[in-house]
Amino acid sequence: MGSRRQTTQPKSADSAVLAFPPEGIRFLRDLKKNNNRDWFRERKDEYVKIVEEPMKNIVLAVSAECNSHGLPLFPKDKSPVMRVYRDIRFSKDKRPYKTHVAAELRRGFNVDSWGGLYLHISPDQSFVASGFWEPERSTLLPWREALIKNPKEFEEMHRALVNEGLDFSSEYALSSMPRGFANYADQPFAKWLKLTSFILSQALKPADYTAPSFVQNVVAFALASRPLLEYGWKMEDANPQATRKPAAEHDFL
Repeated sequence: MGSRRQTTQPKSADSAVLAFPPEGIRFLRDLKKNNNRDWFRERKDEYVKIVEEPMKNIVLAVSAECNSHGLPLFPKDKSPVMRVYRDIRFSKDKRPYKTHVAAELRRGFNVDSWGGLYLHISPDQSFVASGFWEPERSTLLPWREALIKNPKEFEEMHRALVNEGLDFSSEYALSSMPRGFANYADQPFAKWLKLTSFILSQALKPADYTAPSFVQNVVAFALASRPLLEYGWKMEDANPQATRKPAAEHDFL
């Protein structure tokens, strides 16, 4: 899972045997070639068995391990795995099904809680990510104001991530200072004010997500990203009226 420095990994007899099955990836690859309702309808039971259920078991194990280490990450109770059906109401792309399987874990699923862990497995691109994706302005503004007020706290959080071999994705950064913050362009923390998301991610190869140690490795990543999650949750608690985009609409992609 990338070049991140190895950390002490949690051990669990249950999680040690969990991995995503190769036949699940083959199904997703076939679905990409046959993305139509007739094909999927005939194979829905197979999808549940070799794609959805393994992902559900992985997510539940990750959650249990994280919570045993004091990191409150939970899947949705009724639907731990995101729906396979695409929302095509406002899209020119009318393919009915997603060709990846994904799940999100958060400390809560109300509209005021938005940071967490995201797991995405696909024949084309697989990864695990942690953090806060595209917060609404009502959330992002308090982040920026807190950063200006106490840049040391943010830098300490960032340093803890770097010590674990993690860093923010530059994909979610403005090319210039955000409106209303131009006066801070010469400050050392100016680059953080340009961020529109605070995301850490690691690419996953098939050898990663089909390995018996997969759950342990995902948990190790989550624990390494704890400084960001706890910093963001502190922002949430200080700004309870902030909002976020519904997870089901973005899948981080």
